[in-house]
Amino acid sequence: MNKFEQKIVLNELFKEKNQSITCIEDFSNEIFYEIFDYFNGYEIIEKFSNLNSQFDKLLYSSLLLIKTHFFLFHYQKKIISTFNKLEIFSTKIYSNLKILSISFSKNIDLLDAHQWEIIILKYYPQLEKFYLNYYESINNDNQYPIYSGKINDFSSSFWIERKWIFYVEINFLNIEYKIRPYNKKWYDDRNNNIINYSTNLTLKFIDDSIFEEIERTLTITKIYHLEIFEKEISISILIRILNQLSQIITLKVHSILTDGTTEITFEELDIVWSMKEISKITKVYLKEINNIKQLNVIFEFCPNMEYFKVGFINLLDIQLFFRTIFNNIKYYNHHPNSLCLNIPTADDKILEDIKETIKYENLPPPFIIKRVLDNVYLKWK
Repeated sequence: MNKFEQKIVLNELFKEKNQSITCIEDFSNEIFYEIFDYFNGYEIIEKFSNLNSQFDKLLYSSLLLIKTHFFLFHYQKKIISTFNKLEIFSTKIYSNLKILSISFSKNIDLLDAHQWEIIILKYYPQLEKFYLNYYESINNDNQYPIYSGKINDFSSSFWIERKWIFYVEINFLNIEYKIRPYNKKWYDDRNNNIINYSTNLTLKFIDDSIFEEIERTLTITKIYHLEIFEKEISISILIRILNQLSQIITLKVHSILTDGTTEITFEELDIVWSMKEISKITKVYLKEINNIKQLNVIFEFCPNMEYFKVGFINLLDIQLFFRTIFNNIKYYNHHPNSLCLNIPTADDKILEDIKETIKYENLPPPFIIKRVLDNVYLKWK
């Protein structure tokens, strides 16, 4: 109820009672509930408790929903420096808490998925939303400790049932580990309502220390989804990152640098060959493609790709683009189940050209081929 509606309801209640009220105790419980709705729970307890028996009954009535917000920034270090202290603190909070947000740093041991399960089940059984943030500063003089416990399982049934997802983000200043309520991602199968709850790593900034920082995250959790924000990532860097994150099943990059300024070493070629044997990447999202070489890189690095999405095709020769895709499909004897391509000049003629190219390359025709605005969709059985 907004403030205007509250005022109307309150005025009406006062009008009904104005002839019979001689003292505050004559107000109905409904009027007090409306008054309480203007206050935070702490303020209600502070102002109205221990006044008389009527207020005590109201404050502890199951009909009264108290809004309570705890802000613990000044006491953060004392309260959540260990799980034992967090447990002591939890005994002093209402068990019907709906939303809990905690931020901390300098104690990596607090990123223990099993311990959080125990705390939440025991002290917060009605918790609906859980926000957790752990920050590590990058390149500081006092290096934060490396996690030495068992690799965490933030995608166990406990977290899946509650739809709480574990994310890792590496940016210019910090490595941030966080838990958030689920939001749909590009790689979720929306048609079959299949949700992937495994850990997502986002790289917002890449420099020489990125490999060390990735290694730190792997001591805490396995990574299954990778998103790289770098405007253009070199092939050499991409090879090393993919080799380091051998468990990933989805890959999202903005664009791949293929201008020949950096040459691939023999060692990196060996890595590519070994990656092709063990690659688990099935879904790829390339936000922007500027040349055909980028297509070849994607098919070379992700031979088991089942879904391929291109956000923007910045090419003049669209026919060459499709021929390259279909040639790669023939060469690797494996084609994606789905293609989603954004083509600014898309029209119905594009669909006919695609059908002709598929027929010419002697490939099985897709059972769905359609255009929605600038997007072209192809789907095979």
